[in-house]
Amino acid sequence: MIFEKLNLEDFEKLKVLVRDYKNSIDENTPTDEDFNELRLAIEDNLISLYVAKQNDDLAAMCSVCEIYSTFNFAKGGVFEDFYVSPNFRKIGLARQLTSFVFSQCKLQGIKSLWVGCADIDVNMYKSLGFEIPLGNLLTWRDI
Repeated sequence: MIFEKLNLEDFEKLKVLVRDYKNSIDENTPTDEDFNELRLAIEDNLISLYVAKQNDDLAAMCSVCEIYSTFNFAKGGVFEDFYVSPNFRKIGLARQLTSFVFSQCKLQGIKSLWVGCADIDVNMYKSLGFEIPLGNLLTWRDI
């Protein structure tokens, strides 16, 4: 298994993984316009996508968006889009990908990552290294 920051040459494969992820959490399937916006965000370094690859297949993904946080008065990040394809589950891939992302964040000077999750996923994220509870995470969206 190879862990790397997404190369845009793999963007079409990423689209398949993102569609599967969104469907698995009962969110709307991304449109072509959504994917165009995602590509632009990647090109503008607004989001970093990390993937696990086996041979030519994308097996898992997650993203990090950089922020500045007064949690520890340093660069931080928001960890999202965490998904392991069903064919690659139960082999430790989630832990390996998360460990890779943590090491990449350290190299970039990111001192903390935030993750929002459903109650059912709290223990999984704790086992992956997200240990400090910060209350509830809510979002606002200009619709």
